[in-house]
Parts: sequence; C-alpha cells; structure tokens
Amino acid sequence: MASTSTQTTASTSTASRLHLRGGAVGPRSKKYVRPTFSSKEEERKYQKERLAAAFRLFSKLGFDEGVAGHITIRDAINPNAFWVNPYGVAFDLLTVSDLLLIDHDGNILEGTGRSGDGQIYNAAGFAIHGAIHKLRPDIHAAAHSHTTFGRAFSVLGRNIDIASHDAAQFTDTVRLYGNFGGIVLDDEEGRRICEALGPNGKGVILQNHGILSAAQSVDAAVAYFVRLEQLCESQLMSDALGHPTNVNQEDIAAVFATYGGEDEAYFQAQEMFEWIDHETGGDYKL
Repeated sequence: MASTSTQTTASTSTASRLHLRGGAVGPRSKKYVRPTFSSKEEERKYQKERLAAAFRLFSKLGFDEGVAGHITIRDAINPNAFWVNPYGVAFDLLTVSDLLLIDHDGNILEGTGRSGDGQIYNAAGFAIHGAIHKLRPDIHAAAHSHTTFGRAFSVLGRNIDIASHDAAQFTDTVRLYGNFGGIVLDDEEGRRICEALGPNGKGVILQNHGILSAAQSVDAAVAYFVRLEQLCESQLMSDALGHPTNVNQEDIAAVFATYGGEDEAYFQAQEMFEWIDHETGGDYKL
C-alpha cells in the first residue's frame, strides 16, 4: 500500500481495505439502510445536513470549547474540496447555511458564514483536515475537538491500552502522534499528523492536544470520536485505580472482527443522529 506521506490515488483495493477493517457485520435488531441519491446535488445536501447535525451532537455531548474544534466531509461533487464549520460559530447554533466549502489550497468556494463573520475558517483546522483530505482520498470525514478527557489523556504521551471490549474495537487503528509542535498552522504539521494516522487509522492521540478521528462517513467519524473520548476517560480512571490488564490477542481479534469495521461504527452512530434530530427538531438543516 502506498505511503501516507505522499499523495495517493483512490483505488478499489484501498477503499475496500479501509471499509472492511474489522470484518463483517452481524444481524441487526434494527436495520439502518444507507441512503442512496438520484444526483450528486442531492448527496451534497445530505452530507451538509449530516455535518451540521454532527456539530449539534458535539455540543450536546460537551465536545465544544470556545472556538476550537472542526469536523469535515469531502464534497460529493468536488472531491478536491471539503465542507467545514466557519470560525467562531457556536456548535449548538450551527446550521447547514453556515458551512464553508474549501478546496485543498485553502480557497473558499462556497459559503460566507453568519452575517458579520465573513469567509473565515479555523487555520489550524485547515492545516489538519486539508492534509487528510488531500493525502488520503480514501478518507471522507474527520473530526477533532478539544474534549476534556481526550486532552487530559493526550498529555501522557502514550496510546490507549487494549484493556476492554471497547478498546478491542480499535486495536492498532489508534495511533499516537508525539511530535506536536504547538499551534497547527502549517501544511507540514498536517502531513505529519496524516502520516501518524497510518493506512488503516481510525484515530490519533495528538500529544498535548487531544484526539482526532477519521472515516469514510461523518457518521462513522463521529462514532469513532465518541468511542475514543470515552476510552480516554476510562483509561484515566483505570490508571488511577491500579494497573489495567490487557485483553489477550485472541479475544482482541474476535472483538475486532465483529465490531471493528466502519459498518458497525455507522450503525452505532444512527441512534445519536436520531437523538439530535429529535432534540433540535431538525433546525440545523436550515
């Protein structure tokens, strides 16, 4: 597989490998059918609504802090551009009409943000997400925010232990990026974070900074982020209580094979998106 430090081209084998990391999905008590679209314009509309809903979810879960944090989705029409939140718009107020479409060079192609804010986006967010979307055409969504437990765990300069069923769903798909250079404002830092993510990475512990997740859909990226934040919390608690005992490799493989794939993450995300739609009445779609 091509190195993540250089630009790659999307291929069937690459996408399949990313999509299937973790294995097949078992029977469901409730089926969620992925949407189909009659046009790319219809798909783009759905993407933007899902992205806006993701920000509302982050707000409800307490994953927003000040103006920090960003979630992105590759555009359905222009794969060399992605949608992102404008700088300074509160997650619990964000709507579809606030979103900005930015190309890989940082040019704003669509959107102006709320009146008075102008065409502004988070420069650090672009450095990270721009690199991911540019260098990894097999990744379509990424999420990063300054969460309490992700940030607390990141200062330890270590990866999570595979000491629980939930951690086994990640196995080695969470990586540590231990070279944080302060505020992420340049492309080189973004490329290094992308390299740390690795070819099958679902998440990255950004040392002294927090956590990041990546996936093929906003739904899965949100699910991974929520899981990883919870794992950071439980890791801190178990470390305080004693010395965690890791799950044995055979059991890790069994859990990962059943629950580690992106289809599972997508499935787990649906109840969260249903919840936020109920809580907001869908006003984020405006």
